[in-house]
Amino acid sequence: MRVGHLLVGPADHGVVRYARELAEADGSPLVQGAELVQVHYTDRLFAPTAEESAAAFTTLAADLGRPLVVALHDVPPDDGSVLQQRRARAYAAVVDTAAAVVVNSEHEAARLRAFSDVVATVVPLPVQPLPAGPVPPPDGQVVVLGFLYPGKGHEEALRALPAGVGLTALGKPSDGHADLVDELSALGPLTVTGYVPDEELPARLRAASVPLAPHRHVSASGSIGSWLAAGRRPLVPDVAYTREVAARCPGALWLYEDLAPALAAALADPASTWLTPGTPTGPDLAATLESYRAVWRSC
Repeated sequence: MRVGHLLVGPADHGVVRYARELAEADGSPLVQGAELVQVHYTDRLFAPTAEESAAAFTTLAADLGRPLVVALHDVPPDDGSVLQQRRARAYAAVVDTAAAVVVNSEHEAARLRAFSDVVATVVPLPVQPLPAGPVPPPDGQVVVLGFLYPGKGHEEALRALPAGVGLTALGKPSDGHADLVDELSALGPLTVTGYVPDEELPARLRAASVPLAPHRHVSASGSIGSWLAAGRRPLVPDVAYTREVAARCPGALWLYEDLAPALAAALADPASTWLTPGTPTGPDLAATLESYRAVWRSC
C-alpha cells in the first residue's frame, strides 16, 4: 500500500516538524497517487477555533477521498470547561473521518476515550539522540524550551526562581500571545530568545544550567524529548504523562512536586541534570516509523 504524508501548518510548529521528520524517514512520499494518507492533527493548525478546525479537517478528508490515518496531538482533557468540551467535539469529528487513529501516549489514549469510542494506537514520540558535541559552559539559567503560551508553566517557573537566577524561554510566543512576554517579565528576570535555528539548538540545550519542562497539563511532549536527545535529565512536574515516561524510561526524568526546592537542588548539583550513560530514553525515529508502518498495514 502506498502511503502519502500530508503536512499542514507552519514549518517551525512542533507537530509539523514531527510530521516532516516522520515523512522524511519514510522517504517523503507525496500524497498524489497514494492509497492511504497520513496526517497529523492539532486543532490550532487548521483554524483559530475548534469548530472551524473540525470543519476544515472534515472538508479536507472528503476532498482527499482516500483513507486517512490521523495522528492526534494535544488531545483535550476532560476538565469540564466549555473550551475543552468544544475541542473534544472537534477531535471527535476528526477521528470519525479516520481509518485509524494514533496518539502519542497512554495518557492521550485515556483522554480520547472520554469523548470517543474510537480505539487509538499508542506510538510514543521518538527521541533521536543528538550527535556527541562539546558541552558549553553552564549559562546560569533555568531554561524552558518551546513556544510561550498561557498555562505552559513559565509563570510558575519565574515565581520559583532562586535569587540571582533567570529564566530563559528558548522559543517565541505562540500566535496571539506576544503580550505574554511583558506579563511574564513583570514576575522576574526573563529572556525570550525567539526562534532558535536547528543548528544552534543542541548547544543551547547543553548550556542550560537547569533544563525544565514545567507544563502541568501536558498529554505528550516533544520538548521533553528534545531535552533527552541532548543528554539532559529535565525537571518535570509529577503528573500522569511524566509518570508514564518515567516508568518507560527509568532515570530519564527528574519528577518534582514543588518546583522551588527542585530548582535549588538542581543548581547545587549540575551533574544531576544530565543523563547517566545507558539511561533509556524511548524509541528512536526508526522504531517510531516501524510502529506507524504497522498501523498503515492494518488499514
